Amino acid sequence: PPASIAAVSAAVDIIENEPERREKLWKNTRKMLKEFKAMGFEVGPSETPIIPILVGESEIAFKFAMLLQEEGVFANVAVSPAVPNGKALIRTSYMATHTDEHLDKVLDAFRKVGRALGLIK
Repeated sequence: PPASIAAVSAAVDIIENEPERREKLWKNTRKMLKEFKAMGFEVGPSETPIIPILVGESEIAFKFAMLLQEEGVFANVAVSPAVPNGKALIRTSYMATHTDEHLDKVLDAFRKVGRALGLIK
């Protein structure tokens, strides 16, 4: 449909004309990756702005996501059969429009919940 062609065209225009957006996206992604690792989380392999945080058992992942939501942070859960048994994860993703304040709120929530569930010190 023509609307989807227009949307793709607009997206390409933004990519070409606003390289600062792409730079901000990767700055945000690098910050989050660095901070999650510094906190002691096991971070799965990723070469995209999607950062998986490995948490182990499915129940832990669901509890983690629920506690994050109570902190005002939404994250997706991936459990078996989408991932191997015992390799459940919290899937986080970032955008160029996230501010440092947004990212810090996410980091604070992960720190609080990760400690509460005994995943980090």
